[in-house]
Amino acid sequence: MSDETSTCAGVDVGGTFTDVVVHAPDRRPKAVKVPTTPSNPAEGVQRGVAVGLPGASPRLLPHGSTTATNAVLERRTARTVLVTTAGFTDVLRIARQNRPALYDLSVTRPDPLVPRDLVVTVEERMGPDGEPVITLTDAEVERVVAAVRDLEPESIAVSLLFSYAGDEHERRLCAALAELGVPLTRSSALLPEFREFERASTCVLNAAIEPVMHRYLSDLVSRLPEPAITVMTSSGGTAGVDFAATAPVHTLLSGPAAGVVAAGAVARSAGFADAIAFDMGGTSTDVCLIRDGHPEVVSGSEISGLPFRTPAVGIHTVGAGGGSIAWVDSGGALRVGPRSAGADPGPACYGAGGQEPTVTDAHCALGHLDPARELGGGLRLDAAAARRALATLPESAAGVLAVVRATMVRALRKVSTERGVDPAGLALVAYGGAGPLHATALARELGCPAVVVPPAPGVLSALGLLLAPPRFEASRTVLADAGDDLSRVQAELAEEARQELEKQHVTTAITLSGVADMRYAGQSHELRVDLTEGSDPAELFHAAHRESYGYEIRDERVEVVTLRVVARGEPVLAAPPGDWDQGSPEPRPDREIGVGDQTVRARVVPRAALRPGDAITGPALVEQPDTTTLLGEGEVAVVDDAENLVVRWT
Repeated sequence: MSDETSTCAGVDVGGTFTDVVVHAPDRRPKAVKVPTTPSNPAEGVQRGVAVGLPGASPRLLPHGSTTATNAVLERRTARTVLVTTAGFTDVLRIARQNRPALYDLSVTRPDPLVPRDLVVTVEERMGPDGEPVITLTDAEVERVVAAVRDLEPESIAVSLLFSYAGDEHERRLCAALAELGVPLTRSSALLPEFREFERASTCVLNAAIEPVMHRYLSDLVSRLPEPAITVMTSSGGTAGVDFAATAPVHTLLSGPAAGVVAAGAVARSAGFADAIAFDMGGTSTDVCLIRDGHPEVVSGSEISGLPFRTPAVGIHTVGAGGGSIAWVDSGGALRVGPRSAGADPGPACYGAGGQEPTVTDAHCALGHLDPARELGGGLRLDAAAARRALATLPESAAGVLAVVRATMVRALRKVSTERGVDPAGLALVAYGGAGPLHATALARELGCPAVVVPPAPGVLSALGLLLAPPRFEASRTVLADAGDDLSRVQAELAEEARQELEKQHVTTAITLSGVADMRYAGQSHELRVDLTEGSDPAELFHAAHRESYGYEIRDERVEVVTLRVVARGEPVLAAPPGDWDQGSPEPRPDREIGVGDQTVRARVVPRAALRPGDAITGPALVEQPDTTTLLGEGEVAVVDDAENLVVRWT
């Protein structure tokens, strides 16, 4: 196979930069950063690929998209009509009646994506056994179609009670509603699982973002017609364009999922089975627990307070990034984020018109970032502009960093100590353009023994797209005893999962694995348990329950609530590459920098000059085109055989 036909490019569309990693046989991996184009992200993707592969086109282009995420966060969704069973008009508003903040008297819930006046109810009902209790008549179907037409929808979500057990009514309604010519989401096809609120919420989210995602992907394919384009899903695998366009709810955590996959691979390459992925980009920080080299996958998550039941890596996100704006609240306290300067105009030091102080401005003012050096995306920083912006605050640049680090430490504790996981057994894998600037300070405060900085941390999410396998998870609610024979259902799910991968032209090296959502009889929530061949599912659940909660109930019946089969193909890369172009190896002069309340003289080391076995002792800055690693007093970074920087301290 020639280089041209085997070249692949992973593209991660972030809030500030669009990152591209180009992989071709017998060549060093190439990293490119271009500014994200928020008004049309496909334009930034096209530009990044053109810079990474001038005059050529990759064979495969997996990419992480924030299109669906931003559409929900900014409420730029389609006008959606929900069709549901009579009596369930308020299913989205009533929700679960749980309180997100128990003692907050002013807490507000997010408004549903579909207001009450855009809900159409149907006189029908299926029973939990999948048999009709109230038959759906032809006259009722005609009435519903007319009612929906009058509401002039841009998209339609159909979610009927117990349709996961019997989908006949949903199928008939969708067949009739198809004549309206707008996108349709059928809950029994998207999510054949129980819990009417979560299924309805997932169905509505999908319907609301489907037109947005379809437009984006159509534009992207028209701009880049040659490569086979795939999209990162929330679960840590890739999917075809057609699947992502019709089931975009699976892409709501697309971008950060790719980084977590790569972080797990980096942790393994550095000899750490367990770690925390720490991704600090321009607008937010994403953290995720990694066990046995793989990110934790959960069966559901939420975005902007709206739940969705699709497999997703267990990411916790906070609004703390390099572009996060520092401000003073009404009580006079310094706050940082969640509002961000984004890509346009960006931090003040970018010289693009930004006036408000940001975290990046604080680093620039403290000397952590060199204005004389060209950064990723061709940026040169204006330190004077950064100092002018920071002068509007009552606190110093060091105070800005202290505040944003407090926010990030809380996020790291959320996925470790608050879940009973001791950070003393976890390495911190730092990436994103800003991650290595904060990593050692955060790890020391949290109690982690080491920090791992990969060779190309600023583009690790883009690299993760080349390390992520094609993946599809088929599921079905079964509500069975753990001892029941579920082999027939498992075989049907396996065939469904395999067929979905084959639609992506993945036909060889497909691996299948079983998963079950299980609980003790009477419990209201389940644990996701990996099933291993020849093992007793009940025993696996007892062990998982003991690990999660510290106890097990041996004499209680164990239920399999939802059965799942995961199909995976082969990724483009089996392991992270080490031989990166990291800029010039030319020596650089030491410089004065601010660390906390002190000014210290720091050694400045180009990462391109380092080789396996080399060690750097702080205070020091390790500079490379995509990021800078800050080492404090007493911190020692050693380059390992995989070219990671592994930092420890005394």
